[in-house]
Amino acid sequence: MKRSTLILALVAAGLALIAGLAVGQLGTLGLVVLVGIGLAAAAFVDLRITVLAIVPAMVLLPELPLSIPLRTEDLLMAPLAGAWSVRLALGRETVPRTPLNAPLLVVIAIEFFALVWGAYRGTAGLSLELYSASFFFIKTVEVTFLFFIVQSSIRSQRDLRLFTYVFIAAATALGIWGVIERGSRAMGEAITGPAGHGGYSLLGLTFVVLLVTLLSLFLTERSRTLRLLLMAAALPVVYSLTFTFSRQSYVGAVAAIGAIIWVRDRRLIFPALAIALALPFFVPEVIQDRAMSIVPGSAVSAGERSPYATRQHALQRRLPEVLTRSPLVGFGPAALPPGFLDNQYLLTIYYTGILGLAAFLWLLWRALITGYRSYRKLEGGRKGLALAWLAATVGLGIAGLAGNPFVAVRVREVYWFLAALALAAVRLAEESRPEAEPISEEPGYADADVLEDVARGS
Repeated sequence: MKRSTLILALVAAGLALIAGLAVGQLGTLGLVVLVGIGLAAAAFVDLRITVLAIVPAMVLLPELPLSIPLRTEDLLMAPLAGAWSVRLALGRETVPRTPLNAPLLVVIAIEFFALVWGAYRGTAGLSLELYSASFFFIKTVEVTFLFFIVQSSIRSQRDLRLFTYVFIAAATALGIWGVIERGSRAMGEAITGPAGHGGYSLLGLTFVVLLVTLLSLFLTERSRTLRLLLMAAALPVVYSLTFTFSRQSYVGAVAAIGAIIWVRDRRLIFPALAIALALPFFVPEVIQDRAMSIVPGSAVSAGERSPYATRQHALQRRLPEVLTRSPLVGFGPAALPPGFLDNQYLLTIYYTGILGLAAFLWLLWRALITGYRSYRKLEGGRKGLALAWLAATVGLGIAGLAGNPFVAVRVREVYWFLAALALAAVRLAEESRPEAEPISEEPGYADADVLEDVARGS
């Protein structure tokens, strides 16, 4: 027996023994922690190992049963961020330069200042409890690290394909999870996925990002086999999305798909309308009723308040409160429990004030413009990643009028992972064609020109 084979066998046996002891002594949680630590340690060898493990973890695994809010991906992100920071210090990595760097850093800076200000005034706590101000800020920093690390980890077209395929596989698995869960629920009961009780909106918004990714890749890929696989993957995602009963997700999905059609090919408007008109013949009545309740003035279920009345009441009460008491930086992150303000923009101004809202809108604007420019520059399936990012930004931005998609941790993780894939595709394309102008420095192509191009459909 070769020495390398013997060593590998001994290592495998040792890991199996340790895993058995962990399960025996600490239960399944011990095994999860052990696997998490092992994958995290791999980051010091190769960032891609741990980043690829994060994708299914952030989509499929629930929060760990601990006294502090911790997910499996958190066990991976902390040492991954540490390994990446060490690589930065040693000069082995560089921070990717993107048009989003400046607004991202401004958002973090304002959120940190609002956190300190809120702690000083007593409106924002510094504990590590779920939905505390510290938790909120740490998650913002975490997804920013994820955004940069994913880009740094993708160094070739092969890496990009691998990351994209893992992302697609995770989307398919979550869709199948929803189908299986739906089979065990009553007809009017929403599925929640790994998020657990009350997480139907979070799951629905995650499905929106995953669905537009599958659809955009389907419209841009040339391989017939891959297109068939993408169509098959989209079926359980669409099915599960409808049974989340999340109205903001329905609106976000329609807006995102509309953005895809408008940018990709406006001739798709007619088949899209035909599908929409045929839906009442295939969709269960309980879903139709839920979707119809989005329309102003429609009837709602007994005992349920009108979504518009609830949001109007919150606007009338909370907006004057923050504008008169702390207009510039708000009351600090998580100054209200989740669900009190179902409007991303009102919540942002309540947490971080006018400055925070301006920074957030700047970030969304740069994401939209950069997504469109990336779409114009890329080719083939890589073009689909940029189109998906653009559509997801539109969908979540519209859904933000009736919810908080950019606050939900799982939704943010999936969204920024997709954004990183799109920008990594652009970087690789620019490296293969050195004469190409970078998307952030394209002369004579201002934001107004982008809007004109979108309006023309060119």
